Amino acid sequence: MATKTTQAPALAEYATKPLTPTMRDYVAWLKAQTGYDVDPQSVALASALRGKFQKSDGNQARLAEAKARNAQDAVARAARRAEREAGAAERAAKKAARDAAQIERARAILAAAEAKQTEAA
Repeated sequence: MATKTTQAPALAEYATKPLTPTMRDYVAWLKAQTGYDVDPQSVALASALRGKFQKSDGNQARLAEAKARNAQDAVARAARRAEREAGAAERAAKKAARDAAQIERARAILAAAEAKQTEAA
């Protein structure tokens, strides 16, 4: 019968390291600044391992997914903006056409009035 061997987590050694004087001062400072009774070992682990977490495959994948999502959102926003701008341009073109037609009607009325005045004179 094979025996099961338990393997310690890769970063378990950090949990057994004693607190440095700087880390003890940091814990005291956190307590004084926040009023929260922080766990010294958790503060030490978080401080020591943050960089490893940032570089971890899981965090890098999460960051890449977030970046891809943000890029998709930016593309969608740009498409919506382009639609709005196209609609505004279309409305402006229609208004310009209406205004031009109104001006033409006014010119025709003016020309007719001038012709009538010239005829009467």
